[in-house]
Amino acid sequence: MNSKIFSYKVPGVTLQTIDDDLSISPVFDRKAILEPLKEIFKQENYKIDEASLNYKLIDDQLFIQGLAIENEEPKIVGFRFGKGE
Repeated sequence: MNSKIFSYKVPGVTLQTIDDDLSISPVFDRKAILEPLKEIFKQENYKIDEASLNYKLIDDQLFIQGLAIENEEPKIVGFRFGKGE
């Protein structure tokens, strides 16, 4: 099974300082953020492994990291029926 590792810089989701002890992000929809990524990987016949997702802050900027797994063709098992010789 082929896989790719990705790191996605989420635009517009950065921490804003409230006071010396607290910084918060704006509200965001986790599912909506993943949609552009899903479309990119879909074109390459990959899908995001949502169980592998890791949300990280780097310099107060949100990044999503994880795996994209290649879609495999389903294996078809065929049976032939008929009169044998």
